Amino acid sequence: MAQGLTLLDLLDLEDIGSDYFRSRRTEPNLSGALFGGQVLAQALRAGLLTVEDRPAHSLHGYFIRPGAETEPVVYQVERTRDGRNFTTRRVTARQKGVPIFHMEASFHGGTEGVAHARPAPAVQGPDAVSAEDPFERAVCAGRDPNAPPPLTLLPLVERRLVPSGAGNREAERQLWMRARPPALASADLRACGLAYLSDFWLGGVAKVPHPDAVRQRLTSLDHAMWFHQAADPQDWLLYEMSSAWAGSGRGLAQGRIYDRAGQLIASVAQEVYMFPGEMHAAPRVGEL
Repeated sequence: MAQGLTLLDLLDLEDIGSDYFRSRRTEPNLSGALFGGQVLAQALRAGLLTVEDRPAHSLHGYFIRPGAETEPVVYQVERTRDGRNFTTRRVTARQKGVPIFHMEASFHGGTEGVAHARPAPAVQGPDAVSAEDPFERAVCAGRDPNAPPPLTLLPLVERRLVPSGAGNREAERQLWMRARPPALASADLRACGLAYLSDFWLGGVAKVPHPDAVRQRLTSLDHAMWFHQAADPQDWLLYEMSSAWAGSGRGLAQGRIYDRAGQLIASVAQEVYMFPGEMHAAPRVGEL
């Protein structure tokens, strides 16, 4: 990890004029490519920098090419619509002029109307769950003990996996997670932080029923997110994840994010491509 890197650093974009914004920092990743949550969060941040007084309520993004962690990302924002109730932006992320990601985002201040929400599952709280990181354990399983230590897996995220029943191979998992300090002072920054967290391990739930695929590599194809309520990503949040389908080398995952009070904060959907080979057998690089 870059020395002293924080989530706030990742969300600090440089305004280079004409609705173009450039990342100042990028986060090293085990895969050798940019973490999708970073691109999601920065793209949403770029869009929000062109919107006044309306929070994000949804985003739909497609990962076109893997990004290179050694290159800055330039985000171009198109002001698609500024309506009476909704604002729409299209954001294209590029490295060296080549598109790696594009996203449609919508912004809405909310209004009165009917309301309901699916309740949070009854699970152990974060203080009752082991702090041992199962993701680090899975990545390091079978490694040569004399080999250099690998990069830490997303050091900006603290997480605690809720244990499932012994032998449970259902395509579902629950995970407590929160972003590490410093604080994200504004509602817009907190929404971007939530987008960053939403990409953590969601697609991986599609591998749970398939023990032989635990270390199989995967990459995100698309990512959709709906923001229901404001939340601070530095508070413990429960990520309930499940996969209803996998096939043709792809897996579909859905997620719901709750706060500690059990309120539904956001809903997420993602499709991933799962291809042969171990998860980190070789780094991916962008077509740059």
